[in-house]
Amino acid sequence: MKKLCKINRKEIRQSMPFVLSVVAKPRYICEQCARVSSDKSLLCKPVKIKDYKQKK
Repeated sequence: MKKLCKINRKEIRQSMPFVLSVVAKPRYICEQCARVSSDKSLLCKPVKIKDYKQKK
């Protein structure tokens, strides 16, 4: 599977069950496009949401 950051709208629609499964309980956010995932390997510049909140 391509990284969530790189998939287009058509691919998102075609893969909706998978997409919903990885965004339902996000642990990471992409610093580049703000997409979220429970699996950091699906994002191009992942940062733990928990760590990002602590930086502020």
